Amino acid sequence: MSLKFLRERSIHVLDRLKVAELGRVSADLQGWLETDFGRYLRHQERRLLTEKYGQLPGYRLMHAGLSPDPQALDCFSHMHRFSFNTVPHAEASAVSHYAQLPLPSDTIDVALLQHAVEFSASPKAVLAEVSRVVAPGGHLLLCLFNPYGPLGMIKFPMQLFSTEPQYGFHNLRKGRVIDWLSLLNFQVLEIDYGAYNLPINRPQWVAKDSEWERLARRIRFPFGNFYMIHAVKRVVRGISAGPSWRPAVRGNPILGSKKRLTQIRDNTDKNPHR
Repeated sequence: MSLKFLRERSIHVLDRLKVAELGRVSADLQGWLETDFGRYLRHQERRLLTEKYGQLPGYRLMHAGLSPDPQALDCFSHMHRFSFNTVPHAEASAVSHYAQLPLPSDTIDVALLQHAVEFSASPKAVLAEVSRVVAPGGHLLLCLFNPYGPLGMIKFPMQLFSTEPQYGFHNLRKGRVIDWLSLLNFQVLEIDYGAYNLPINRPQWVAKDSEWERLARRIRFPFGNFYMIHAVKRVVRGISAGPSWRPAVRGNPILGSKKRLTQIRDNTDKNPHR
């Protein structure tokens, strides 16, 4: 009886640690994004996008995240900007699973993923699909929760004692994500950090940066609540075969070369001043 109880409890604990499909918890996560800390987090990400990446080249910009964010799209100057969401939403351009995007390959100039990777059941599948739709030379911006930030540090204990959906994500280390991107032909150009305050609800954090926030940003302190990766898709193109070379001589190469030399001597004798 005791072994059965322990087995059931262990299965229950493991189930709580699993990351659910984003479509199942999307509505609850949208509610969390409207809390003070959720608005503070998005405010800090928009600030970084506007300051550093708003003028990236290209025509098409795709956004995929926990919910559509028109203000994040407004950080950019691209002519064609649109958002995907996993469930129907008034602000979403289309509804799709992030591992099966309804887009042709090599069409997106800039792809912005705001926490869509770590909240997906299969992060590698999402990255592989985004790599498919990004054009060669296109840009990828990844916003991920930092495992060594305040929210990442309390993730595991909160998963055990809380059913809140904001703790159900993959803790993805920076080096691990960079390795995945390198396999997908992405070159990482820069990594930024942000949102250094504790994950508690305080309205003043959205309205005004704290002294600690400004100091941590100035020294590029690598322990913010999120980190942002900027990568570019590099596609190595091989040398094409092109038209096949014609053989220099036909038949026996030795006899052919002797015959050609004889013709050259005869022409030289006939036209000595040529």
